[in-house]
Amino acid sequence: MPGWLFLTGCSEALSVSATAVKGVDHIEQQEKSLDVYCSSGICSFGLESNQKVTLSVNMFYGTEQPFTKIEGVSVTGESGGTLKMVGQHQFTLEIAPQKTPVSVQVVDYYR
Repeated sequence: MPGWLFLTGCSEALSVSATAVKGVDHIEQQEKSLDVYCSSGICSFGLESNQKVTLSVNMFYGTEQPFTKIEGVSVTGESGGTLKMVGQHQFTLEIAPQKTPVSVQVVDYYR
């Protein structure tokens, strides 16, 4: 008698967590993008995800006031190698599940 085996799987929904650490006024989060508001031009935040994902991060001083030019972005851990500058106030970063959050520090050129 032939046997049949049906396997079905449910993949877990993407869950990204962004946590203000220092200098962040607030963070607006969509599924794969973040708008980070940092009125001083220098801030740091933590990122965690339950799946491997490439995030697009947009930096702002305030509402409709993007960073003029990012001077530098520092990323701790393996995710640092995936950092790509996309524009004057935007970068992408790949994060994956890990034991400790990815730590990101951003400095604006005109702070």
